[in-house]
Amino acid sequence: MNVKAKTGTVLYPETGPDGLPLTPLTQEFYTSELWYERDIEIVFSRRWLFVCHISELPNSGDYTTFELGKISIIVSRGQTGEVHAFHNVCRHRGTRLREPGKGNARVFTCQFHAWSYNTDGTLRLAPHMPDLDKACYNAKSVWSEVWNGMIFVNLQTEKPKSVADYLQNADVRGHRLESAKVIAKKDYVTKANWKINGETFQECYHCGIVHKATLGNIINPITTYTAYDDVAPVAGNDMEYMIFSDNLTEGQFAPGVKTETMDGQFVTKRLMGDGPEPQAAKLLSWFPNFSVGAWPDFAVVVDWIPVSAQETLFRTRWLVHADAVEGVDYDVDTVIELTDLANIEDKKIVELQQQGVNSPAYIPGPYQIPLEDYARKYIAHYLAMVKEVGTWSR
Repeated sequence: MNVKAKTGTVLYPETGPDGLPLTPLTQEFYTSELWYERDIEIVFSRRWLFVCHISELPNSGDYTTFELGKISIIVSRGQTGEVHAFHNVCRHRGTRLREPGKGNARVFTCQFHAWSYNTDGTLRLAPHMPDLDKACYNAKSVWSEVWNGMIFVNLQTEKPKSVADYLQNADVRGHRLESAKVIAKKDYVTKANWKINGETFQECYHCGIVHKATLGNIINPITTYTAYDDVAPVAGNDMEYMIFSDNLTEGQFAPGVKTETMDGQFVTKRLMGDGPEPQAAKLLSWFPNFSVGAWPDFAVVVDWIPVSAQETLFRTRWLVHADAVEGVDYDVDTVIELTDLANIEDKKIVELQQQGVNSPAYIPGPYQIPLEDYARKYIAHYLAMVKEVGTWSR
């Protein structure tokens, strides 16, 4: 068994000469509710998390909620177009201001005692409490940032390093994602731990098997996911995991393939970006749960959110140029077809893996090197965060 004991009874994978784990994690990391709670606290609560695309909140007063474990956040569009984020908790008795979902509101009024908040979370009214200093009871704010049209939030108390700084090497500006529009959204609930979903997303060792009927005709599974420029995990408060391919057509797509569709050909007549020439296909994956596939004719934004120790919400959005017209320039079903089928294939395989990991017979086997190197780096970064925190508050 390629593991060794660390800090008491916790077992961490043995590392190779490159400092990366040689095997996946042991059972408790994928099955324990205690580890699920710990992951929420020391991983997701300390990272930038994708919420939605800016086009999903087009008007002042538009809002959506973002749910993470026991945490609920309201993300709203202000009166002059700015984005605000704050905890979905009334400062009076703690009642949720909004049930999960989206809508439009000029004010957020608590159903309990009618405390009301502006779209930026400032307290507007506390009925029958004329002496209350309202400035002391604004909704608790959350850091937010818009990067290439994608809205992110961060739960840290201190101001974090910006998304733009983290992703400065991931240049997708040519696709003009900030002015694109979402044409479809799908949520897939996978009965598997978020790390199983994440590891699977990082590697293409499985592509020639699991995705033979979908991706098999358009990609080379040996070169795909092995030709990224990446920022390796580093020690300290600035540790990071991000992989980015600046041009997927070079050696990773099969000859003649232009984009990630069933036949490798464009599915929208209005290409991404401003000019007539197609943009290079780019792919970004950022720890712990975010990815953008920016293809010449459309884009796919993916994230996965832990729901419980063995359940994950895998969210996918498809975007096209803002000026593309449905029924004229594109057909929604054709745009989403390949990614949707591949997601369903991944859902099946990660759930089968979770079932096996739950077995007392599970012992982690060796990663394939180099085809699973990015899964190794992904888990290495996870372990760096876990170990950095030290003693857990619970």
